[in-house]
Amino acid sequence: MTPYEKAKAHLANRRAVEMAGYLDGRLHMAHYDESTFARSLLLAAELHGMSLVARECGLSAEAIRRQLNGTQPLYFDSVLDVMRALDIGLRVEAMQ
Repeated sequence: MTPYEKAKAHLANRRAVEMAGYLDGRLHMAHYDESTFARSLLLAAELHGMSLVARECGLSAEAIRRQLNGTQPLYFDSVLDVMRALDIGLRVEAMQ
């Protein structure tokens, strides 16, 4: 791996960590619901590059935007696809 490729991979990983932290923080807010999470995920996808996310999801950028902004039904598999495209995962924990 060239130094440029290493730097690019490091930046991509750092961006994924920041997006995961942002989404996790939003999920822990009071009165946080599905539509608010979807809009937060939309923002993360836009910042990452919607065309890149759409290509990895196998959907058009507009279809993803419509699902995440609430103008079309949001499917859980679409949420997971977008998260995978952003290199972030979903984790389930016991409530404390």
